[in-house]
Amino acid sequence: MKTDDILIHPSKLTGQIDAISSKSFAHRVLIMAGLSNNSTNIYINEFSKDINVTIDGLKNLGVGIEKNENFVKIIPPEEKIDQATIDMYESGSSLRFFTGVSSHFSKNTKIIGEKRLAQRPNLELINNLRKHGLEISSDKIPYTIKGKLKAGQFEFLENKSSQYITAIMLAASKLKGKTYIKLSEKPESIGYIDITRKVLKDFNVDVKKDKHSYIIENPEIKSPKNYIVEGDWSNAAFFYGANLLGSKIEISNLDENSLQKDREIVEICQKIKECKKEGKELKIDISQIPDLCPIVAILLTYLDKTSYIINGERLRLKESDRLESTSKMLNDLGANCQILGDGLKISGKISGGKVDSFNDHRIVMAASIGSLLAKEDIIIKNYKAVNKSYPSFFKTFEKLGGRIKYLGA
Repeated sequence: MKTDDILIHPSKLTGQIDAISSKSFAHRVLIMAGLSNNSTNIYINEFSKDINVTIDGLKNLGVGIEKNENFVKIIPPEEKIDQATIDMYESGSSLRFFTGVSSHFSKNTKIIGEKRLAQRPNLELINNLRKHGLEISSDKIPYTIKGKLKAGQFEFLENKSSQYITAIMLAASKLKGKTYIKLSEKPESIGYIDITRKVLKDFNVDVKKDKHSYIIENPEIKSPKNYIVEGDWSNAAFFYGANLLGSKIEISNLDENSLQKDREIVEICQKIKECKKEGKELKIDISQIPDLCPIVAILLTYLDKTSYIINGERLRLKESDRLESTSKMLNDLGANCQILGDGLKISGKISGGKVDSFNDHRIVMAASIGSLLAKEDIIIKNYKAVNKSYPSFFKTFEKLGGRIKYLGA
């Protein structure tokens, strides 16, 4: 029977790669281009499954799309369409963002999705949109959205996701009057809100900040006409981790001053190197960089001391429960990992073994980098989960000297 398993032999990686385009920037740029006053040429060097979800969502909402290998032209519609169905598959970002903006494109929009997407929290966003003119048929997908969104004060008290804030900011870029987004405290993953503010600014929409709140007043979107999406630090982090473990990879197409918080992988690798030299234990606060958890967990096994990942409450709400899936990954590879509250306690060494991807792209990539520490082969079940964010990951891995075998092919 054909399987989607992959076997990786221990090796080191050497060579040069270009970081793929940032998924976080791409989602926002594509949607703003669809809301804009005229067409926008967007340059993206790799289209992941999640980016294609956003492109297809816009297309189904009546937006003109011209796409080739590394370029997409977005042509805003001249008027709203009567109805649309958009499938968010497993993209949490796309789900939240389109829940906020779909009423600008369609009078009646049905939103559907797959697998864990319906379980991911969305209610506080939905309730805020309901208070400002939208009729949303259910608290979880599938649901339909009708009505006209109005400006006003949006309040977020539970503060589960920066994507709620981004959804309102994107939607507010088309609202007349003053939109005030009030937060109860400093949000987690604030770097993603900063990315949203930058993208809106690139489209001539100013988002003012007041403590933990944001204000958009009488915006007027203007397309920059051309937009090059910067490189993705979240995915490049796996190859920075490989370098810590003895590989020699030159990584281009990254902005060292990027607003992407995951560029902290450089600092984290340096801390791990210093702690290994000095024989110290290490604690990594993951609250602002949750996507780095799987690769950081792998890298912490490089130390000779027990180490910790802390403040990872939001990790339970990702493509998998990443506290559970990361812990299982490390234990299956021969290391020792224990869940402590909202964090992980990590010790021991990676030797090899068979791991389940939990259909989580970042678990697949982290386990692959774990092979650089292993003495025996590593087998990963359902490796194609990487298509969500990095379809060419294994092609790149092989190009750099990685030794892999596709099982059941």
